[in-house]
Amino acid sequence: MKIPPHSNNALADLLQIAKDLRDPKGGCPWDLEQTHASLASNLIEEANELVEVIEQKDLENRTDDFKEELGDVLFQVVLHAQLASERHEFTFDDVARTIAQKLVRRHPHVYAAGDAKTSDAVLKTWEEIKKSERSEKTDAPSYIDGIPTALPALQRAARLGEKASRAGFDWPSSAEGRAMMREKISEETTELEEALTQNQERAQEELGDLLFALAQYARHLKLDPEAALRYACRKFDARFRYMESELREKLDRHEKIPLDEWELKWQDAKKNQRG
Repeated sequence: MKIPPHSNNALADLLQIAKDLRDPKGGCPWDLEQTHASLASNLIEEANELVEVIEQKDLENRTDDFKEELGDVLFQVVLHAQLASERHEFTFDDVARTIAQKLVRRHPHVYAAGDAKTSDAVLKTWEEIKKSERSEKTDAPSYIDGIPTALPALQRAARLGEKASRAGFDWPSSAEGRAMMREKISEETTELEEALTQNQERAQEELGDLLFALAQYARHLKLDPEAALRYACRKFDARFRYMESELREKLDRHEKIPLDEWELKWQDAKKNQRG
């Protein structure tokens, strides 16, 4: 049996726990089976659980949950670093040093002679530095490099538009520009309706164009389309569960419930949520 580490250095204790779990002599069988690839989904899951806590309205009253979920994400980083250190590739210290150096490099207005005074100026400088870094790694760097393909699609769509905007490719940031975007959304909706008369593949493509246009509209409104959709999903989840509870006897008898009755319960659910 191993002795649980307990010192005044919490991070050192966490690093030791990762080593203990991965120790072939007395470690955890599950942890010993893991690879970078097998742990990838865990990282995404833990990050999503953290976001779920952050988006709760009573976050200030859920500090224990917030702390726990931050810890779960941190341990995923620690575990990946432990796997790499076992192969003599890099250590957790190397990970921390790399991000520290990058942050200093990308904040010349804080650590050097830069003079960025606004968030927009900071983002412009950040993008120029990133572009310079990418040019050292590839012969054809792009403004839209660096956006993970594994991001949720709506979030990636907004990030693609944001990065393209920094190159000057965007709708005007004005009431006129927003009107142009609404016209584009209407156009994409019409094209989707036309595609539905053709085939599913064409309809899928046009639906994607419509969602992409909506993501850009959200970006111009300074709204996060991914967060907005997550919120809508939570609302639907709560309202549907309320309707289920109200219609439980009929549902258990597998009765066909008329649409107008569903609508009445839906309106009740909305009032219940507001209350």
